[in-house]
Amino acid sequence: MTPVEASWPIERAGEALAALAARSRLTSLPRELPAPGAAVLADLDEGAIDRWLAGAAATLGLEAEAIDSDLGGIDDLLRRSPPSLLRVGADGRRLLLVLRGGRRAIEVLPPDLRSRWVDLAAVRSELCEPVLAPARADAESLVARTGLTGARRVRAVDLLLRQRLSAWRVGRAWLLRASPGAPLLQQLRADGLLAQLVALAGLRGLELGLLIGSWWLIGGLVFAGRSDPGWASAWMLLLLTMVPLRMGQTALTGEILRGAGTIVKRRLLVGAMAMDGDLTRREGAGLLLGRVLETSAVEALGLRGGLLSLFAILEFAAAIPLLAIGPAGWLHLGLLGVWTIAAVGLVRRAGLELRAWTDERAALTHHLIEVMVGHRTRLAQESPTHWHEREDASLRAVLAAEGSLNRSEALLVALVPRGWLALGVVALLPAFVADAEPTSLAAALGGVLLAQRGLATLVGGATQLLAAGVSLRDAAPMLRASEGVDAGGRGSMLALSPVPDGQPLLVARGLCFRYPGRARQVLAGVDLTIAAGERLLLTGDSGGGKSTLGAIVAGLREPGEGLVLLAGLDRPTLGLVGWRRRVAAAPQFHDNHVFTATLAFNLLMGRGWPGTAGDLAEAEAVCHELGLGELLGRMPGGLMQMVGETGWQLSHGERSRLFIARALLQRVDLLVLDESFAALDPATLQRALACVLGRARAVLVIAHP
Repeated sequence: MTPVEASWPIERAGEALAALAARSRLTSLPRELPAPGAAVLADLDEGAIDRWLAGAAATLGLEAEAIDSDLGGIDDLLRRSPPSLLRVGADGRRLLLVLRGGRRAIEVLPPDLRSRWVDLAAVRSELCEPVLAPARADAESLVARTGLTGARRVRAVDLLLRQRLSAWRVGRAWLLRASPGAPLLQQLRADGLLAQLVALAGLRGLELGLLIGSWWLIGGLVFAGRSDPGWASAWMLLLLTMVPLRMGQTALTGEILRGAGTIVKRRLLVGAMAMDGDLTRREGAGLLLGRVLETSAVEALGLRGGLLSLFAILEFAAAIPLLAIGPAGWLHLGLLGVWTIAAVGLVRRAGLELRAWTDERAALTHHLIEVMVGHRTRLAQESPTHWHEREDASLRAVLAAEGSLNRSEALLVALVPRGWLALGVVALLPAFVADAEPTSLAAALGGVLLAQRGLATLVGGATQLLAAGVSLRDAAPMLRASEGVDAGGRGSMLALSPVPDGQPLLVARGLCFRYPGRARQVLAGVDLTIAAGERLLLTGDSGGGKSTLGAIVAGLREPGEGLVLLAGLDRPTLGLVGWRRRVAAAPQFHDNHVFTATLAFNLLMGRGWPGTAGDLAEAEAVCHELGLGELLGRMPGGLMQMVGETGWQLSHGERSRLFIARALLQRVDLLVLDESFAALDPATLQRALACVLGRARAVLVIAHP
């Protein structure tokens, strides 16, 4: 079966996406999805397809990430991207559903829902040939001069084309995966990590079984005072068998840490982007940087500490039966229980001191960042004799907390495993004196050593989990925000029917809002209706709640009371992502930002990146309509010129028009512009206003009288 024969027509994209999600076990509930609308199918614009697939995937509680591949990376895309959808066919009107990748073939899901393996080279040719064909004649002419013939000539032409065109874009794919805000168990299952955890536990259990067997063999020989080459050979075989088991554990541990780390990073990133703006303003740059730095411990220490704790549980489970059958069975078990409780107490003490040290360190980071940001103010306003007083006090507090933590950790690491070893051996002394059975003594001694190993592993795992727990406390706002991104919106993320001009697009009734810690309400009983095609100007005194109302309309804030409907649906129904796909805002200057990146990225970041040729052409057209054509002419790189803190410096008015263009390019139903024209001169204002009125379906402009 050829790739085209195994593909789905794009008119059945909804059915194909649902089938791929079900077969890949990304969703447990089968769900029918409607076909793409006529607007999507008319010109097959990649941006429209991206938005439709993202909405359709969100309906299933999933995420469809659009990616491009160049000619040099097409093999990696095919082998490592599944489950995914590939756009194939000469006219780009077919989708190939990839279930699994392989070295020479990939497993695909045809419309008959019977998976098949398709040759990787055939799929590569289907994707790459439209790019290679125009240059193939020149390459063949060049290779013909070398005198090569047959298969060598074909291979030489192929290699030459790949080298010349390796950076050319050859295809569009959509990676299907669980949403970052989905339950953690669902993400682990979707990525196959639960099965890997079970396999890891099984390998660890087998290794412990072989280890116990080797102790039983060698212990019986030693305590019986005899030697037997056959039993010694068996002991050596058991030890050698543990080598591949340990190698398998190492490989699985790496895969689990990599996969789980990816899930944690995506969740934290999404949560950081969705955090409440009031929280970020209240905490300041220093504490936010501290949060970001601490989140690395959640991944690096938490995941590894969890695996170590799992290993410790398995080692304890293996040690307890060995101790129970030994000559000091109940005594050993009682001592182990008491010693474990004491170890838990020491771990708790170390955790409290770790939290205190982390708090002092975060406070120092916050202070240093604030000092660096306000360095010029300190130079001008503060006496040089007082510049370092607070820094010195904060540093002393950090060093004192670190000293206490180091002492607790040293006591924990040194005392817990070694102390148990001493207790366990002392408890066996009466049995040694009484000349107990050698096999029983060997089992008990093996249990003591295995319990010591478990305690050492437990101490290491618990220490790392404590560090991750403290970091998790700092990362909690990001994790909570990531859950809100996925809440609601399932079933409503697909494109809604356009609201006819003159009909209500947004309706707000009885809106009330109060900022945390303030008694006075900023908004009280506000009603607002915005019709499709309408242009509204909202004016009022400073502090009157104009920007707050605009933020509620844009989905950046939620009202304390009242109801807001967009196209007849409320925020919980549409979800945060669904709402922001339909309403875009250009906040005030202090709430907006020019990123250190290209001008094109800053313009198209709300629409999708990297931008297509059509996206870049539209962005340039909007810039010219807003009066930024002269700026583009001055920039050596045009749209690809670096801007931001370390790039081309933009004036206040240029930044304002950049923010307007960024909002316009999102192609939403309603545009909210908050003080966006305040920095423009009258002529430029008229030009920018004409652009907004000509391109926006509906617009709410907030300004001072």
